[in-house]
Amino acid sequence: MQLAEERRQHIVDTVEQQGKVLAAELAQRLGISEDTIRRDLRDLDAAGLLRRVHGGAMRRTRAEPSFGQRLDADEARKAMLARALADAVQPGDTVLVDAGTTNLAFARLLEDGRAAAIITNSPQVALGLGHLRATRVVLLGGIYSAHAGAVLGAQTVAEIQRLRVNLAIVGVCSVEADRGLGASDAEEAVVKQTMLAAASRRVVAVLNERLEAPAPFLIAPLADIDRLVLEADAAPDVLARLRRGERAPEIVLAAPVARGRA
Repeated sequence: MQLAEERRQHIVDTVEQQGKVLAAELAQRLGISEDTIRRDLRDLDAAGLLRRVHGGAMRRTRAEPSFGQRLDADEARKAMLARALADAVQPGDTVLVDAGTTNLAFARLLEDGRAAAIITNSPQVALGLGHLRATRVVLLGGIYSAHAGAVLGAQTVAEIQRLRVNLAIVGVCSVEADRGLGASDAEEAVVKQTMLAAASRRVVAVLNERLEAPAPFLIAPLADIDRLVLEADAAPDVLARLRRGERAPEIVLAAPVARGRA
């Protein structure tokens, strides 16, 4: 019979390897009751070794780097995604753009006049759109979070709820095939949910490391977005899982940016 310490180490190792576990599956695999597994998960959560969630547990995520910390990282990869995001904008669109460094890259390369208006909760994105003259730029109000590089809170949510836009480009911390889109902060998750609800078309772009990387706060299932922009070298097995289901979003693999292009 497996000792409790061995069993709990097995659970921790499984979470580290897979990112998440289900209590029912663990109970069946280890031949013990779900109540015992739930007690193990509770104690392991208290010890800081995993994060207990409904139905199981997930790997504890490291603190999300701030907007400023992410600003100069992976510029070429973000430029690749940004060009694919720009292709999602149709002439005359009103576009709601979330905060994020990939979205800032999109703002900097957007062609003037392609969109009728850009509305954003990010002062940095608004400044990145400073080259636009024919496109109107609107900055939402709210309480500014330097960590997120965005305004958040009740005022921001209320202003978004009054909008009806053609396209929303929303930043996320995580994309999981089974769970959907995730955020590292509860307040940010609410703003992102509200943005998705305000748009006729919804697009998300993420780097490879955000795929199947659990985040604590659910934004929406994958079925709530229309297009998912990924890097061209995204793992084939992950792509296969993301494409499952009748309501899976269109997946666009962004082409690498040619040498010498900004």
